[in-house]
Amino acid sequence: MGQNIATASESQAKRLKIKTLDQQLKRLVVEGTGLGEWEALILIEKINEVYFSDPDLAELQDNQLKYSCVSSSEGAGKPLDKCLMVSVVLTLFSPEDEEGLLVTDKQGSINKKQRQIMRITSEARSQGGLLSQEDLGKILMCDTRTIRRYIKDLNNHGIIVPTRGQQKDIGPGVTHKGVAIRSWLEGMEPVSICFKIKHSIKAVENYLEKFKRVAYLREKNFDDFQIAMTIGISVHATKEFVEIYKEVKNKAFTKNRIAEIELVGSQFYAAQDEKKDSRMLRESNKKGILQ
Repeated sequence: MGQNIATASESQAKRLKIKTLDQQLKRLVVEGTGLGEWEALILIEKINEVYFSDPDLAELQDNQLKYSCVSSSEGAGKPLDKCLMVSVVLTLFSPEDEEGLLVTDKQGSINKKQRQIMRITSEARSQGGLLSQEDLGKILMCDTRTIRRYIKDLNNHGIIVPTRGQQKDIGPGVTHKGVAIRSWLEGMEPVSICFKIKHSIKAVENYLEKFKRVAYLREKNFDDFQIAMTIGISVHATKEFVEIYKEVKNKAFTKNRIAEIELVGSQFYAAQDEKKDSRMLRESNKKGILQ
């Protein structure tokens, strides 16, 4: 399995170069098309997302790893040397991995590893790859038996980890995000959900907030790209939330949360309009002063 870790100096140099190029492109877009700065920034963000969504082209952050794993198009049981391989970018550590945990405690350390397993396997799957338990052992520096034990515990809590050993067409409703959202729709509150899926309260609230916004915009007939641009998340993440919503929208328990989804979604949508209007007004004032 090929690996590549960016050094701090390389990452800093890349970020500075990209920032400079983004500023140049923004000026050209504003001058050449008549778009405002806000629209130009959104356009550049989406250009970067489209052109650099390929892990081979993506910039690695200091805590990221480029890893070669089996393509999600390959079924389980096929010999590794016969499988199509893909490169994925994985985040080795996120602050949310330790949030609310006493990592010096044995159970806290276990929960941290389980959070990392759920996050890393989801990252790989969203990029078209599937990690094996052996891959997770290498990445997290654990033996395979320990990884297997962690995954079995998650399975016992109703969370299916999308590894290569699982069915490659695993539904979105049984991933940790899907379990969190379904539990909330069924009446469970975020604090209880975080204990159920062994995730931080911040992560759970983040999943639910994004789900409410995505569901609201989908009901307004926004497509995946428009939702991603409006909310400020990737198209990959948008598709994941949309798939979960499609699965649960007609369930009886979802009706109990419709009012909250509409309230949160409409408030967010109105706030985005206000931000856009405010930025456009500032740009207009700047032009007036310059003239």
